[in-house]
Amino acid sequence: MRTKKDIFADGSISFTPQELIDFEHTIKDAIAEFVPFSSYSLFFPREETRVIPEPEFRKEDNELVLPLVFQGKMLCYFIAKGVRLKAPSTAPRYIMALAGSVLEKLALYKKAVTDPLTGLYSRNFFFDELEQAIARVQGCIAAGSCQAGVGKAEDQSFSGTFGVIFLDLDTFQPINERYGYLTGDDILAEVGRLLNMVCPKYTTVSRFANDKFAILVPDAKPRACFQLSEVIRSGLSKLSFVDDITNDTIGVTGSLGYVCYPQGLEGAQFRRTRSEQARMIVRKARNGVTVAKELGRNRVFGYADILARGGRVLEVRPMNRMVVSLGEPSGAKVGQRFLVRAPKPGQDGDKGRHVFKGEIVLVEVQDDVSLAEALHLGDSAWSVEPGDRLKLVEGDESMFNGKDDKDTVMPARDAATDLYSYSEFISRFAEARLEPERFSLSLIRILDQPAEDDEGYQEALDRMAAEVARLAQGALGEEAEGGRFGLNGVIFFTVGMDRDRLMERTLEIEKLAESSLGIKVSVGSACYPFLNFDRADVLENCRKALDHALLLPEPRVAVFDSISLNLSADRRFMDGDIYGAIEEFKLALLDDENNLLARNSLGICYAQLGRFDEARREFEGVVAVDKKDVLALYNLGWANHRLGDLKSAAASYRKCLKAEPGHVFSLMRLGSIEEKANHLKKAANYYKKAADQPGGERMVLRPLARVAYKQGDIEGTREYLHLALNADHNDHQAMHMLAKLYLDQGEDPQIAEVLARQSSALSPGIDAYWDTLVEALEAQGKAEEAAKVAARAAG
Repeated sequence: MRTKKDIFADGSISFTPQELIDFEHTIKDAIAEFVPFSSYSLFFPREETRVIPEPEFRKEDNELVLPLVFQGKMLCYFIAKGVRLKAPSTAPRYIMALAGSVLEKLALYKKAVTDPLTGLYSRNFFFDELEQAIARVQGCIAAGSCQAGVGKAEDQSFSGTFGVIFLDLDTFQPINERYGYLTGDDILAEVGRLLNMVCPKYTTVSRFANDKFAILVPDAKPRACFQLSEVIRSGLSKLSFVDDITNDTIGVTGSLGYVCYPQGLEGAQFRRTRSEQARMIVRKARNGVTVAKELGRNRVFGYADILARGGRVLEVRPMNRMVVSLGEPSGAKVGQRFLVRAPKPGQDGDKGRHVFKGEIVLVEVQDDVSLAEALHLGDSAWSVEPGDRLKLVEGDESMFNGKDDKDTVMPARDAATDLYSYSEFISRFAEARLEPERFSLSLIRILDQPAEDDEGYQEALDRMAAEVARLAQGALGEEAEGGRFGLNGVIFFTVGMDRDRLMERTLEIEKLAESSLGIKVSVGSACYPFLNFDRADVLENCRKALDHALLLPEPRVAVFDSISLNLSADRRFMDGDIYGAIEEFKLALLDDENNLLARNSLGICYAQLGRFDEARREFEGVVAVDKKDVLALYNLGWANHRLGDLKSAAASYRKCLKAEPGHVFSLMRLGSIEEKANHLKKAANYYKKAADQPGGERMVLRPLARVAYKQGDIEGTREYLHLALNADHNDHQAMHMLAKLYLDQGEDPQIAEVLARQSSALSPGIDAYWDTLVEALEAQGKAEEAAKVAARAAG
């Protein structure tokens, strides 16, 4: 006869007070299904209860006291008030049993999302949390309200970024093979305990697979990710284990990579689904791990640093060509230049100092690698070798400019197209651009891919490039000089052509390529003179114009202009370079003062820096041109709101709602204005209208809790706060409000302490959070600990 197994009997699943507080709203809803009540609270005994107490119904107070028991252990009391029982002598025991089944359901959920070996979250749970984090950032960006550290504590909002850290233990498989998988499991369990200890409570730490771990760090920028990664790396290197059989001491190290969102994605990647973006972000963090291991393991490497200093030579080919480790996911693009050096000091013959061997340029970028060719070699006797490191060349500067390269043998012409090789073209362009009063560059990218049954991938691309080059030569004039730009592109230099004529000619190239050759192309061009750009800037502007063209519907043709600058500035903004973005937005407006998108974005940049007067002027400029521009109307209201001009702010928000009824962020702001004026019914109405809009339900929970508390509705306040924490378990403001509620209502101060500690950890810069923690400790008689917390907060 088959026996039933108790899946919780091994004791691997239990509940901490913090977890019960996290699940409090779920517990309350479940119990309310079989016993109605008007209000409730949790109470944690000061000491462990060895004997399970009986449930108690206090008829005079209509109060039901239920011990919550799991696996024979009393966890806490659930106190339901306003209860009416038809069978007060027998019903409490049945209700207590039903409450126990609620905990079993929660235990099943916890078991489903937890890795049994390490106690960390599962891979699937990690991705669920990551997708929610992406949704939150997208909502923040859409509202233009990613504004950290501005205003009072209750008005502080999300900074609009988060980080993902990926950890891969070094050489862990040999440990399993030498000492056995049980020893390996013991080590992994200890690594899990270390991660739980050193990672802040608000992070999501998961065992991703085998000896790989992933950590989601909310509201984190690159520096915070690097610092936490270093704490983890250092902690791992201090772990040691002794094998019982051999008495060997086993050490363990890890390589870590990290990336931030949205900075880690670009362009069309943001049009992918949240699920796809989540996996792309993890992949980029893993790319950082790959580079960390290539550099010697037991180190940290950020995804953003891979392009600048994480590349290496994989293979050297004839004709001064080579394969390098930088692929498209790392941000590599055709035309980027890199200096090459030996992998370690002392391997370059210069007493340990790094001396660069030469300079290379990327001519074809693939998914994982790129093909490069030499532009300059410092010494023909000192060759580039596999394993050599790469350093990105910024701007137009090069350590090899002006050097004599007569000993360097490189092909002047591309055999397939009879155009100059890219390296030769760049050398000729550097000289040819010096004299003409007017010149331009055009980059032509072939978008079609060869068919699988074609004569060969490279041969097919060569044929298409040759056909497109001949067509372009005819459109731009025989005097135009052309070069190869990777396997699927060509580049042309023309003299004397203005922007309008250049646009006409490049549109003709795109049209003829499709109609006569059956080949789809995209063309990006740039002219000199243009605004205040130097001659040397034209190549980079041409690349930006091609990026612009690739985002357009057909015909995909662009000449570097205000929109190209706008797109480039947007990228700087996403990377956190707000000052650089401001300069490019200003240039976009200098070229086209009616570029409303640039003006809006410029205003957002000023607001990010706290320069709200300047932001307001930009938003007013947009509204003066387009009175129904929803983004400008909302942002104008927001700027006035920050400046304290609430009347003007409300007027702008109402105009925004007139232009777009149901604009959720305007409803929220109007609600906050009414709340500040103590018009609580009006505030609640605005918040509830916002809740009816897509995405609004989660945003209004904390504001509705504030209004309910001011109206004296304690249970409504508690309900909204728990819903807010269910929607975002890192909502430090909701945690703080709930902690204050427990203290103000004279309920269990232990719960208030747990909530106050977590809110202080999430946002340590807010004094009110520390004050609440001190109050909670003092309410429990922990005077000494309260004094320490107060001293830390003051320091």
